[in-house]
Amino acid sequence: MKLKSTLFRTLLPCLLAVMVTGCAELVVKQVDYAPTLEIPPHASPTPIEFKNFRVLLPPGTEIGFESGAGPMLLGEFCSWNNYPVSRRVLSRKFEKQYLDLAFENALESQGYDVTNDVDLEFRADDAAQRAEYFISAKVIDVDLDLCRRGRITSANIFNSAPRAKGKLYAKIEWSVYDALRRTTIYKTTTEGYTRRDYPNTEALELLFMDAFEMAAHNLGADQGFYDLLVHGEKPETISNRLYNQKIDDDYPRNFNPEEEVAISAPPLSKAPFSAIAHDARKVAVLVQKSGHGSGFFITKQGHILTNYHVVGDARRMRIVTGFRKTGITAEVLRVDRARDVALLKLEEIPDWLNIDDIMIRPVRTDWPRVGEDVYAIGVPKDWKTFRNTVTKGIVSGHRRYKRVGAIRSNFIQADVEIHPGSSGGPMLDQYGNLVGIAVEGYTAGSDNDHSPVGIGLNLFIPIQEALDTLNISYDGQE
Repeated sequence: MKLKSTLFRTLLPCLLAVMVTGCAELVVKQVDYAPTLEIPPHASPTPIEFKNFRVLLPPGTEIGFESGAGPMLLGEFCSWNNYPVSRRVLSRKFEKQYLDLAFENALESQGYDVTNDVDLEFRADDAAQRAEYFISAKVIDVDLDLCRRGRITSANIFNSAPRAKGKLYAKIEWSVYDALRRTTIYKTTTEGYTRRDYPNTEALELLFMDAFEMAAHNLGADQGFYDLLVHGEKPETISNRLYNQKIDDDYPRNFNPEEEVAISAPPLSKAPFSAIAHDARKVAVLVQKSGHGSGFFITKQGHILTNYHVVGDARRMRIVTGFRKTGITAEVLRVDRARDVALLKLEEIPDWLNIDDIMIRPVRTDWPRVGEDVYAIGVPKDWKTFRNTVTKGIVSGHRRYKRVGAIRSNFIQADVEIHPGSSGGPMLDQYGNLVGIAVEGYTAGSDNDHSPVGIGLNLFIPIQEALDTLNISYDGQE
């Protein structure tokens, strides 16, 4: 009896030490959700797509420890036989589609426009077409404390079959890539943390997804990211280098900007526009950057006319045809800021695109008379809802040498309705002949001043002036 008592007194401190050690938890950095930055209801954040995910940890990096539950005598403590977890375990655990979903939920809940969605496989071209910025994520730091229930062996240490719980911290580096300028324009880092106390067979996956979702939320709450997507404010260094200058002529081109462009057309049409309206409304294409504008084909080689203010100083633009075909990119050949016109050319003409079917052929170079019926075709407001919109009005006046801003120019005034997004679209006469390009419309604010409405005072650039300004020759008949 005395021997047993002595043995118990000898072993008790050891048992207590093991129990205390078993109860101890590894320290994992904790962070929380950042306060959300409110996006105004009338704002239109630049569309983004979550594109790439990488685990950027050096070879040999250990991201934390995986433990097993202790012997039943001591209870299931979470610091029994700690094993280091390699970065390779993390990198092979996740499916991109679930990261897409976590990113979409985190950003869209704050009001951002994310093109990733569960229907992506059914309209991938549309999504890629809309996104102006691509977002990539790099995992640059992880801290993990994971406890698996049951006896750990070399055969199951990294097997997801045992149930586990734990906590995880992740640091993510985000890059915002401008798909049109082909350059990264913003970088930032955010953090995420989570803890799960209920064991699950996919604990590591769930822990990381939770931490990633918090980091994505905190990206949306990042002031620089918010200013870029909501207000179009580029970081100072990027703005000076890319956005406040004219097109960088050192950037490799596909075409010679001085190439000869000539258009020809059959005699002017005399058939009523109403007879061809169903097909003619598809002549306007969507020209997309941040927001969007309209444009139209003038040659079989893929030349497109639009406004300068639609393309700005971009080198490349996305094009969506009037019958919802996407995935086309055009290079900006030449622009004239004062006359507000631009000439684009498709980088490649897809096999499915028959430009003959949507090209405007009859070009009328004289000004339509005051009182003539005219039509405008474009993509006003919401490009997904109001594509191929046709509006009708009359020519209200000829405004020669009219000041718009600091420039005096000639305009055809008409009450045919246009809205933001219609800019760059064609103006046709009552027979479907091209007479002008939509450029500006005067509006009045609504009750809350967030949804201005047109008041029938709209200006169009005479087509002959647009052709002359961009050095496009024309041999059609009036």
